[in-house]
Amino acid sequence: MTKAYIEHIAVFVTDVEWYVDFFYQTLSFTERLRKEEPGQPKQVWLYGGIQLIESQEKHHSGKLGHLGIMVDDQQAVLKKINTYPVKQLPQGENWLQLPDGLCLEILQAAPGSIEQIQAAKPW
Repeated sequence: MTKAYIEHIAVFVTDVEWYVDFFYQTLSFTERLRKEEPGQPKQVWLYGGIQLIESQEKHHSGKLGHLGIMVDDQQAVLKKINTYPVKQLPQGENWLQLPDGLCLEILQAAPGSIEQIQAAKPW
């Protein structure tokens, strides 16, 4: 199973469930918290530090420069990601754009570094 780590980043998306599935299938991030309150946007926090906020306003979708994600096996993760409808960016094969415009930079972590960060359990 892939190991990856990023600290909390909030992102507006048009389909929270698509992103929940995407991050689970490609990086093994699971749900930490979900809020679905009347009159409020649906929000899902994932272990791995991502907060997804559903917005039907296209000008909000994908608002963020990019997410830098450290992984234990960059090539395996890139192979999984490329099974989704993503666009490779000019910066290189590890820079990808998701359907709402959110950009990812997938970085190879040093051996053992992800385990050290995850062992800290900051919350």
